[in-house]
Amino acid sequence: MKAMRMRVIRSNLMRLRFPCNPVMHFNLGFQTGEGISTKNMPLHLVTDESFLPKHLTLAEVKKLNLDDCCTDMYVKGLILEKWPMHSLANDEKIVKAVIQDQATPEHMPINVFCFGTLAQEFSDSVEKEDLLFLTGFALVKSPTVKYDKRYICHLELFEEKGSTVFVCKHATAAVHEDVTMNSMKKGENQTVEKNLKYAYSKINELKPGMLANIYGVVTFFKHPFLSKGTDYCSTLTITDQTGGKLSCNLFNEKQDALPQIYKTGDIVRFHRIKIQQFQGELRGITNVGFSALTFDGRMGSPVSPRTSSKSYHFSDEDRRIVEQLRQWTMEQSLILEPTLKLSEVQPQQFFDLICQLVAKAEMDRSSTLLKVWDGTKCLYPIHKVQVDGEVLEGNPALIFELQNISVDIMAYDNHTEVAKCLKPGAYVRIYNLHAKLQASTGSDPQSSKCIEFYLHGGTSYGRGIKILPEDCYDVKELKKVLESAELSSNNYLSDCTLLGISSPLNELADNKEKIYTRLERCQEESVTVLTSHQHMEKAPLINVKTCKPPQKFCIRAKVESYEPKRLYQCVKLYCPTCKTLQEVPDEDDIAHVLQEASKKPLNSKLHNMSWYNTVLFDKKNQDVNKIALHFLDFEDVVQDPEKTLILTERVTLNEINQLSRKFGYIILVTSTEEKLTLLDLSAPFLIQGQLRHYGCKHCSDVQDINCLQQLTTHQSWSASTISQILGIHLLHYVFMIKLTLKDETASVDAMLWEEAEKFFKFRAAEVIASEVLQEQLELTMNMLCPKEKNPDTHPWFECCIKSYSSEDQIVSYQIFDTVLAEKI
Repeated sequence: MKAMRMRVIRSNLMRLRFPCNPVMHFNLGFQTGEGISTKNMPLHLVTDESFLPKHLTLAEVKKLNLDDCCTDMYVKGLILEKWPMHSLANDEKIVKAVIQDQATPEHMPINVFCFGTLAQEFSDSVEKEDLLFLTGFALVKSPTVKYDKRYICHLELFEEKGSTVFVCKHATAAVHEDVTMNSMKKGENQTVEKNLKYAYSKINELKPGMLANIYGVVTFFKHPFLSKGTDYCSTLTITDQTGGKLSCNLFNEKQDALPQIYKTGDIVRFHRIKIQQFQGELRGITNVGFSALTFDGRMGSPVSPRTSSKSYHFSDEDRRIVEQLRQWTMEQSLILEPTLKLSEVQPQQFFDLICQLVAKAEMDRSSTLLKVWDGTKCLYPIHKVQVDGEVLEGNPALIFELQNISVDIMAYDNHTEVAKCLKPGAYVRIYNLHAKLQASTGSDPQSSKCIEFYLHGGTSYGRGIKILPEDCYDVKELKKVLESAELSSNNYLSDCTLLGISSPLNELADNKEKIYTRLERCQEESVTVLTSHQHMEKAPLINVKTCKPPQKFCIRAKVESYEPKRLYQCVKLYCPTCKTLQEVPDEDDIAHVLQEASKKPLNSKLHNMSWYNTVLFDKKNQDVNKIALHFLDFEDVVQDPEKTLILTERVTLNEINQLSRKFGYIILVTSTEEKLTLLDLSAPFLIQGQLRHYGCKHCSDVQDINCLQQLTTHQSWSASTISQILGIHLLHYVFMIKLTLKDETASVDAMLWEEAEKFFKFRAAEVIASEVLQEQLELTMNMLCPKEKNPDTHPWFECCIKSYSSEDQIVSYQIFDTVLAEKI
């Protein structure tokens, strides 16, 4: 089974142009893309030919030659004869069969021999008249051609060499042409009807190990969330007319590739979903080639698939299945619609709200204010959140116009990340919104009661925010309500009051210019925005310098200069445990460490252990130049190269750069007489794409490399997980920039580092690996402090600054709660 798990890896290694050991045989056919994983077994039961990896080509038996490369081919044949399994002299199992080629009208017969564990499964599962699809086979000259008059070659299949057998038990109905959808101009999808027929399973017919095509109605779901690894995860439960239920855990590195579910009652279609048993229940998981379509489950709504794919198949038969499920869903009353309009909300309710975003404001790191409306007015008094108009993102005129019909929602914790992506004017569905009754504080318990709207943190009960496209059925219905909404003009807008403007609606047109002029002037005055403490008065720098620390101030100054001038040097490595900073090692330092490590010989006793497989490469057929790659042997994890963890020995920096473009995680090791060990922590201990992870030499207690064996049972992992297992204290990439700020009273050197990523709105680790971000950083600093201009003409820089003393009583200053303005 190890060889089976290695073939995807070997296929991708070939593309790196490393010369391969000629004695090793791998099936290079199973690459990423459409198709299925053969990791768990060498024989699969399938319903039709659509389950095969799409890059494989059908071979005609009569054209097969001994010198052909068969790695990207498959043979399709109907079983004519099968003999009982028996053992060879070395106790190896063998079974023989004759198949009739189905690729050409001549139906050339050919002998097939299966060996080892594949022979056992073939003997138990395959019967006469089954249709077979054979991949990863070897061609051998047939010694019996003179007697049996079959083809001059025969096929040999070994699990250890990556061979796989796909079995269709109902051959007369199983062979279908695989047709995809062709995208129209302007990116629209269009159906191509060509006698295509997919076979769909009912949910109560699913069995462990099956690879199935299914339809189902969503009875529960959670919005995609980032897993502990690099993938997004979507959790849902579906059912169908049989009453069966299937829970699904779906993973994909792209969030929009997961099913686009808006509500319970939506209908999903899954192709090539893998069925497994977990704690006595069936569960569906993603598999290579998995695809999904989602449909609105309501009767009468358009049958329009939701998908990010531009290529898929959808026929009249699919339309009929969707309509049948809609009818059944309505009859069973499966959709318990939790959506309410604001005019229907009662205190203490949890509900879904479909609305339009009017404005938003980031209150702090863990909360965001959303101003929304749905065209109806809440029957209860609404709590209005006090916020500075200058930090409110949205059209001030529209905010004013909708003041009496919009509501304020506070979104917390994980939902703030989604809220950052929202733009005013977007249509959204907010799930599990809480209408909380605010506690009374006055003498009259009824006089001060009002409703506050909260989107609590977490994903329980499907809690989350979903951006809806404008062609969505719900959005079309919402627009009708918004267009007919009656707007009141009795009150004044508190947010505009904060801007110094207070006017009724009939004077709105006259005040629009004032609002925009005021906002534009504020933006011109400073290239930064305070995220907190806006109520504090601006302090002159002389007060900052003369006040005894610790203190906090809001200041208004200009950036006179900054250090370091070479901005790539502003990224440092920081240990949060011992509070030390160090420079990021340069390429020459890393190359030197790798060169020294390459002088140590490989230890063949440490190859192909129980938890990893080893591949050797001989670049110049000299032992001194051999390198070793050790691939972790994962359980129940598809070996996509982008998610593969490998240990490397005796590689150069150039080879590491090549490998990191193909494999997701690389750990640098070297051999001793007894075990593999990590390289010195002067080099990165883990390489993840273009990102290099380092460990603290002072705080780390490096563990035995064998500890990584526990990763083989993980569904996903991260740099922090790997570092914890290895006993390494992970160093963090941080910005460290000194700004010299000056006003008419004094100048101060202030450090921008703890909140620098928030300030620049990108991570320090990303800057190290991206030339684009390096250029963006340089442009930003040139905007704050133009090189060739008089400092007096530099733009204004408003920020929060705090003073503190070190142990030796040296006073330092640090910038906080400040970000660049959007225009920068």
